[in-house]
Amino acid sequence: MPVKIRILSAANKHMQRLGYLKLLVHHTARTETSNISTLGGQLVDVTMKRIRIEPPFSQTLTDYIQYRLTGGVYAGVREAVLAKKPTAAAIELQDLYLCDPKLPSNTGKLNDSSREKYPYFGTALDLIKPGTWSIMTRGLLLVHLTPKEELASFDAYQADRNPLLLSREQAAVLLFCFLDNDSVILFPLFQQLMEFSKSFDEREAGDLLPAILRSAVTTLNKGSLSFEDRSRLAHLDKVADTIEQYRGRSDAGTTAREVACRVRLEPFCDLGLLKKPDRHRFIYELTPAFRRLMTNWPGADATDHFLDNRFFTTLAGIHGLTVKQASAAEARAALGDAGTQLKSALGYSPIKDCSLLAGIRLLFDRHRVLELGTSSEVLRDWQKAEPDLVRFTVDRMGALAYVKFLKPVTPPTPSKP
Repeated sequence: MPVKIRILSAANKHMQRLGYLKLLVHHTARTETSNISTLGGQLVDVTMKRIRIEPPFSQTLTDYIQYRLTGGVYAGVREAVLAKKPTAAAIELQDLYLCDPKLPSNTGKLNDSSREKYPYFGTALDLIKPGTWSIMTRGLLLVHLTPKEELASFDAYQADRNPLLLSREQAAVLLFCFLDNDSVILFPLFQQLMEFSKSFDEREAGDLLPAILRSAVTTLNKGSLSFEDRSRLAHLDKVADTIEQYRGRSDAGTTAREVACRVRLEPFCDLGLLKKPDRHRFIYELTPAFRRLMTNWPGADATDHFLDNRFFTTLAGIHGLTVKQASAAEARAALGDAGTQLKSALGYSPIKDCSLLAGIRLLFDRHRVLELGTSSEVLRDWQKAEPDLVRFTVDRMGALAYVKFLKPVTPPTPSKP
């Protein structure tokens, strides 16, 4: 059986702010198939549209323009906003949100090149299916956890509702996506980041990547792989060689080192695992949430066990929640509701995604923990007890794959968190 290579299938400097994924998957969910040009164009056209604003301008906006909008194309905006007597200016929608002091980092602005670059973030995290550019079930999780009011903020600027900020529920999905798709690189990288005494910059972090990539390639090449996977690993070996050329250099600009590392640092500011002393620069510090994750996550080779048995317990600790284990009745109700929301036209939904949505709802709405592994046990017992209600399929290894609920699930009487 093929082994999943948990290394991001794409990395570029446009992949920084996770909030844009909410709009991307929303567009993807509206059509059965699409293409990268259409999806990327819709995203960039929305975020780059200009909003006319009048002075006085906030200090956060003027600081943002001073530090981030430095190219010649922004000369008019800088002249209008930074003058001694500011005048009205047309500011891109994304700039108004990126300058928000509540956002942990204000880098990651999209541009015309992002049309062909940023959508690969969705495929790398298993939110969007490559080739058809159609929504995957995990992408639907993000759709269901994104209120329509947030999407409306992409259509019209709302100072009090920044769609680039992540809710706890959205962050949970995206953290799971990263661990499920990049743990082979993230775990050794994060381990070594913990050795820095205080802050570190992306070049210092990037200098760690060649050895990590080569070690991963060597280990993975020992397994049974398809020709496509071996070609992918060969490419990663070349990426390591390219990054190595810039190791220790601080005068090389944005190179392969920064490209490979930025996607493994910036999004974790949105997720609360890293923080930036200066939101304009690529310098980072670890947060207590980062250390909690690394305490509970024993290793890259134990990622499946962690995601199945410790993920929600870890999230509860990160958010300081006092929790209890979900009862069988609570678990069944949450799984039934999640299955209804994620089901295909044939009525089936993937067990893992159904369990992930159920676990997120229970944790943040009810302060109950339902790990993915427990969800599988609940479904097996439930199917034995009520075969006329629960039906599921298994894969070639005998593991649960898809579940279908043949009639509505009756929720239990609500209990206090």
